[in-house]
Amino acid sequence: MTRWSSFGRRRGDRPAATGGARPTTAAPHHGTADAADQVLVEDYDGLLLLRSPSDDSLSPADIGDLARGQRSDDTTVTLIAGTESVAADSFWPRLSQLLDTLGDSGTDTVRLAMAGAGRDSADRPATARRIADAWGLTVEAPDGPPLLVPGGTLFVPGPPLGSPTDGGWWRFAPRTQPTPLGPRSPAPSWQSALRALPASTDSGCVVEQIPAGLLIRPAGAAPAKPGDLYHSVPVSPGRLAVVVGVPYGEDVLADDVGDVIAALPEEIRAAVRLAPGGRRDLLPLAQAVADRLDAEVEVMTGLPLIAAGRPLGTYAAQSVLVGADQTPRWLPFVDAVLCRPARGAAPAPAPRLLRWTTPVPGAAQPADGVVALSERWQVTVTRAGLWVGPLDGPPLSHTARQVSPSGPLIEVGLPGERLDSSLWPALSGLLAGLPPALRASVTLHVHGTAHDGGRELRALAARHGLRTIRFASFSAPVPLAPREKTPPPPTSGRPRTSSDPGHT
Repeated sequence: MTRWSSFGRRRGDRPAATGGARPTTAAPHHGTADAADQVLVEDYDGLLLLRSPSDDSLSPADIGDLARGQRSDDTTVTLIAGTESVAADSFWPRLSQLLDTLGDSGTDTVRLAMAGAGRDSADRPATARRIADAWGLTVEAPDGPPLLVPGGTLFVPGPPLGSPTDGGWWRFAPRTQPTPLGPRSPAPSWQSALRALPASTDSGCVVEQIPAGLLIRPAGAAPAKPGDLYHSVPVSPGRLAVVVGVPYGEDVLADDVGDVIAALPEEIRAAVRLAPGGRRDLLPLAQAVADRLDAEVEVMTGLPLIAAGRPLGTYAAQSVLVGADQTPRWLPFVDAVLCRPARGAAPAPAPRLLRWTTPVPGAAQPADGVVALSERWQVTVTRAGLWVGPLDGPPLSHTARQVSPSGPLIEVGLPGERLDSSLWPALSGLLAGLPPALRASVTLHVHGTAHDGGRELRALAARHGLRTIRFASFSAPVPLAPREKTPPPPTSGRPRTSSDPGHT
């Protein structure tokens, strides 16, 4: 599903340049016996990677992410130091030669992704400071090991929110004091706005930084740490993600979330998206936050992650429902909805569908999340899964059912409705179009009454390998979608369609 990498630390006994003078550059050895230890300079569309032939700490996919995510202007070069290569004898001479070349080619700034290269103290100047002074370059470097986040951002875990400086990446100009840049490189538009936030809410919940934004959790719950899924949520340059809760730590109040969002500048606050970090469906909390802030609030159905096997350049991160063990389970058909605040004494309007995926490959994608299956039957996407109903039936709610990480709920018919044989081929075709792994986690919830006593539905469930079939002859009334008196306001951009939703 996702990956993360960190870059190794420089050996403490191997200095770079000292003072403001360039080191003496020794020619690297070229003997065949030492070939595996030689450090090469690899150029990937302007991204420079220093590593030995045997250093495979960065995969081709990692390098592709870095080349896209770290792309900048013509006067800035990103230089990545391979984890195993920093300790090689040939590393520092090769780095010196490369810096000579960059200075001669008109480069002004070097983004040096090497663990601890920006850690500066009076008795031990940072490697980045030495390079800046010796080569006359501006150097951006981390004060710890940078983590590679899917999408190409380099994130350095730093001190808690509210600290005098958020550390992470630092900018060193020749013979000047370094400037803190924040924990993410490149910096998203909202990064500096997080510096003013407190590390806890009034009720005691902890607010901590993750690459994509913020995680709010109870004080006693497990913190985020490198390698978990929260560090695999890709960074959106213009949109702050607020992840709420962790597994077995979901007791976060709407007031906690609302206070954090309200403390942000208006332009950042308007683009916030909420995402669940624990086992609990986040929709009720998101609606309460919308009411409290008197503003629209976007809530994602699952944690926004990048699914494996899809080229990064053709899609954005999408909701993934995750189990309590942080194992990704399935991709919901509804990616996000927009909660709208209540007005006066009237109840809040139903959340509006923002982004969704068609369950029928190749079908048209109308804005209302409903796709025709036949001349008599249609399917409605819901946050919990799908709902199959009559083509001329009432609109069904996209948000009434609670989301479950264990698998999608496919509902069929309405209470009291007779299900005849025209449904079987339409439903069978829908199920056949789903990935086998997703079908294996499906619960088929039958509201209507089958004319054959459910025999064909049971056969369909067995034929397609569904997990459970549930007959709800005495179920509660079906929640219908309210009819809008006026068309809903247009969304920004067109709904995004992803093909083949299923297990990741």
